[in-house]
Amino acid sequence: MFDVIAVPVDGSDYGYEAADVAIEIARKFNSKIAAVYVLEEFSFNSYDSEEDSGNEILAKVTKKADDAGIEVVEHLLTADPLRDMKFIIDQTRADLVVIHAHGSNNNRFVSFEQNSVSDTQIGSVSERLLRTSEIPVLLVK
Repeated sequence: MFDVIAVPVDGSDYGYEAADVAIEIARKFNSKIAAVYVLEEFSFNSYDSEEDSGNEILAKVTKKADDAGIEVVEHLLTADPLRDMKFIIDQTRADLVVIHAHGSNNNRFVSFEQNSVSDTQIGSVSERLLRTSEIPVLLVK
């Protein structure tokens, strides 16, 4: 049913939760995982440190998938996650995207009363992907 499942990860617990769900689906459908990490075009950190961080994050996903017997192709790309995620997912030739509702930069979604992310809010990258994707998107909460 699903040959390639794309899972964008950002190093947050949310991203790893989405990866866990993608791995479970891949196990059931004998699918491959396309693990995607986007290096932001404009960052205050050095490119080398960002690249090292991205490789570590992708390696964690690959290890989890390998332990489950799932093949992974890692994609470490420089782009704007908000603007380019649909294009990136298209390039992986995925037929399903598994993404978490929130990412590592969830400061915009914090409720000051509870000091936590609201269950009714969604991150900008996830929201844009839901609106623009031509393939199914599974939103993990």
